[in-house]
Amino acid sequence: MIIGIDLGTTYSAVAALDANGEPTVLPNRVGELITPSVVYFESASSALVGTAARESGTVDPDNAVSLVKRRMGTEFELFFHGVAHTPESISALILRSMVEDAQAQFGRDGEPVRAVITVPAYFGVREREATYQAARLAGIDVLELLSEPVAAALHYGVTARRGDVVLVYDLGGGTFDTTVLRITRDGAEVVATDGDSRLGGADWDERIADLLVESFVSAVPGADPFDDEEFLHETRLLAETAKKDLSGRVSRPVTVRLGADRVAVPFDRAILERIGADLVERTLSVVTRLLADASGKGVQRVHEVILVGGSTRMPAIAAAVGERLRRSPRLLDPDHAVVRGAAIRAGQLADAARERSSTRSVVPRSFGVLIEDSHDPDGTRQMVVHTVHRNDPLPASRTTAFRTVMDGQDAVRIQIYEQAGELPSEEVADNRRVLDGELTGLPPLPAGSLIEVTLRVTEDGLLGVTAREPGTGTTLALEAYMDGVVDAETTRRLAGSLGAITVRR
Repeated sequence: MIIGIDLGTTYSAVAALDANGEPTVLPNRVGELITPSVVYFESASSALVGTAARESGTVDPDNAVSLVKRRMGTEFELFFHGVAHTPESISALILRSMVEDAQAQFGRDGEPVRAVITVPAYFGVREREATYQAARLAGIDVLELLSEPVAAALHYGVTARRGDVVLVYDLGGGTFDTTVLRITRDGAEVVATDGDSRLGGADWDERIADLLVESFVSAVPGADPFDDEEFLHETRLLAETAKKDLSGRVSRPVTVRLGADRVAVPFDRAILERIGADLVERTLSVVTRLLADASGKGVQRVHEVILVGGSTRMPAIAAAVGERLRRSPRLLDPDHAVVRGAAIRAGQLADAARERSSTRSVVPRSFGVLIEDSHDPDGTRQMVVHTVHRNDPLPASRTTAFRTVMDGQDAVRIQIYEQAGELPSEEVADNRRVLDGELTGLPPLPAGSLIEVTLRVTEDGLLGVTAREPGTGTTLALEAYMDGVVDAETTRRLAGSLGAITVRR
């Protein structure tokens, strides 16, 4: 089986090409085209995934987990019924549920699955490696990790319009990213990308839920619902439903209940726009920064703007984007744009005649080498010299020569850092270490000896590093040890735990 998977922050989906080569979104076993990215642990050996998990979480929130995509690539551990889980293992359960549903629909239970899985364009090496690990834990052979904006471009069909420049505005449930694509003879080429991994429709939901709770407390003297997890969870679900309803309606009162108390809270588009105005502006500030980056790469005009992600159904989004960019954006099945594009890409990769270059992307974050600052009079300052830069075309490779600082060195420590903030910085605190190794077996070298360091980033955004002492030819190829990504021993433990869990819908 060859499929495309959109592993989303709030919702996930699966698609495949039909007999006519058209992408078709596959329903899960309960008939839904999108599956809530929620897992509820009934016990150490049984888990619910999707709508049933979200509903169970209303009653027992301590055993439910959502928005886990925001934690991908971080050291974050959760315990359910005495069993440890990570973002990778939680995501693996979501992936496994969707894959099993797809297999059942085609009557191919247990058949190996190959998939293109989408990730935000700004995902760095740790987040991408974590996604790979989640897929491996779910038993999926990953054909490619595809940037979500490129997938969206495939869905919208803009890759055939040679010479156009397209801006993709992707506001999902938990993440926001925006990308400038240049359409070339070979397909969609990412010029620049930017985003915010902590901004999405869930933030609007939280604002609405806060409004509902405050209105309830004001209307019911003495009410103190803030410690009632079931009430708060139910209110968040009401908030999400109300937000979605206002995409097609101007007003929609919301009834909030706690015990015998019931309060009807007025709610309309004007209120939604007011409480979310600063969130919209946050997305537009990222777009402005993106366009500045793209301008430095020769892009002076955007020909088309496409909206992706369910949260772009809010009318205020299209209005704000259109006003800021002075161009009416296109909105075409935003909930499924990414997964349909993933299915198209999976079909391309299954066809040996198609070249991978048709979806060229860029480096999501800058990578560099930790060095001693030779200009520091105190001799104590360290800095990161970025050699592969954000928005460099993929695949990227750069060899840079550095020099040793002490006489008699027979080993050199090689530490590679990745940009951690929104913008590159040489300050160590603004970066995070992703690779660490030692080039050993060298003869005692005089100070100032050359060490060549080559950084390579593949089309999938994964990092490889080689260090070489040219005099002797001694070489070190660093293993990809990612801080915040589970190691081999933990992977084996998680695989054992997941193998013992029955997934239900």
